[in-house]
Amino acid sequence: MNERRIRVLAVEDSENDFRLAVRLLRRAGFEPDCQRVQDLQSLRQALIEGPWDAVISDFSMPGFSGLEALTEFRKAALDIPFIFVSGTIGEETAVAAMQAGANDYVMKENMSRLGPALERELAQAARRAAHRQAESELSRFEAQLHQAQKMESLGTLAGGIAHDFNNILGAILGNLALARADLAPEHPAQVALGEIQQASLRARDLVRQILTFSRRRPQQLQNIALRPIVEETFRLLRATLPAGVELRLCAGPPLYANADATQLQQVLMNLGTNAWHALRGEAGQIEIGLDATHVDAATARMRGLVAGPHIHLWVKDTGMGMDTSTLARVFEPFFTTKAAGQGTGLGLSVVHGIVASHHGSITVDSELGVGSIFHVHLPATSSTPALVLPLEQATPVAAARGEHVAYLDDDETVMLVMVRTLEKAGYRCSGFTDADSALAAVRDASRGVEVFITDYNMPGRSGLEVAQEVAVIRPGLPIAISSGLITDELCEQARRAGVLAVIEKENAFREIVPQVARLLTLAATRTPP
Repeated sequence: MNERRIRVLAVEDSENDFRLAVRLLRRAGFEPDCQRVQDLQSLRQALIEGPWDAVISDFSMPGFSGLEALTEFRKAALDIPFIFVSGTIGEETAVAAMQAGANDYVMKENMSRLGPALERELAQAARRAAHRQAESELSRFEAQLHQAQKMESLGTLAGGIAHDFNNILGAILGNLALARADLAPEHPAQVALGEIQQASLRARDLVRQILTFSRRRPQQLQNIALRPIVEETFRLLRATLPAGVELRLCAGPPLYANADATQLQQVLMNLGTNAWHALRGEAGQIEIGLDATHVDAATARMRGLVAGPHIHLWVKDTGMGMDTSTLARVFEPFFTTKAAGQGTGLGLSVVHGIVASHHGSITVDSELGVGSIFHVHLPATSSTPALVLPLEQATPVAAARGEHVAYLDDDETVMLVMVRTLEKAGYRCSGFTDADSALAAVRDASRGVEVFITDYNMPGRSGLEVAQEVAVIRPGLPIAISSGLITDELCEQARRAGVLAVIEKENAFREIVPQVARLLTLAATRTPP
């Protein structure tokens, strides 16, 4: 017979009665590990030392009563059976003992009940523990659901903010480009305008990071150099960290990977911020590193990588470090060691998700009181990155010859700057702030509209709905959509609607002219129906 191991604490002054209880427990199918105590101090110490599966106690002992033992047991707040075993307990006393918190009582003249009684109470204790665990899990899942709903709301809010903010950025960047073009390169105002442009571009990148965090921005993987990203992140962190934090950069040779630059910068920013928090406001060191490495077959299998050349990114701190239990959960969503309200627990889980989507791995080494180092490994690519040029330089475009472009945007400021940009490039441009006027211009053959560009997010009709109406009125007319929030879903819907280009509104000041030239070229090469 397989015996069930059990640890029992016996409060008993009689050695013979104690041995009898042990024999009866063995006979009932238990393998008891029992300890006997017979005074209050020994009981207190034993309860601390534990753990115990059950407590059995005599009711009447010289200088020490079973009720005193029960009181001390309840102070320990243990949810395990407490059973009185006595030859002197009466019915009224037994009821009082049960009301005081005892689980059962067994008369010494009927000790054969001890095994079944203990079996029953252990089963009930296990059910209570399972119920508490289920309630705890339910509370945890409810908290995670609440947090996920909150983050989803934040993502929706971020999308709306991005659209409005990118309208503003588009107008600022467009007017800056026009102003700088109107001034001689040596004009004193060029310096100030250049600084404004750099700040605006950084604001644009900040919006992109918000959209990446809320997972509303498509991933754009391309072969890129990593050192500029690491150096830019280093500068951003340097401007953020307090003076007491020494930030070090260990950038190796030029290295390249197939990556999304914005998401990779977010990985480094999150890890850098996590390292800062690990310092807990004290002086310390944070190191950001980049180097080449080779992952062997055994390591690759362990980390889910493909053996071969890899890029090693790391962020190291001299903070408090982590224990093994924290390390085991460090990448779990919503897990945080910060106080309530001081962290979402999403920073490192987002990092883990981004690294995984790049076919890489992330690991961490940590020691309490010494610090932590996070290792990111990404597959390395060739030393020649994909050629990434500004759009106007990517391919030659035909010069404008006064072709007529209709531009629709409910934001008058954005519409005016796009009209000026196109007219400055040599196009004839009509601007509209309402869809009905724009559609009327398309219907009017005398207007001779040759390209139609519309904003996506507008009151009344969306840009997609307008594009679909334009396609019915003028089949074959080149159509483009401009949006401050481009998603994979929008791109797919635009493709199905016959839209030939989707333009990022914050980059429209740069993209609009070459896009119009390409749309005209595409229209000229199409086979007439």
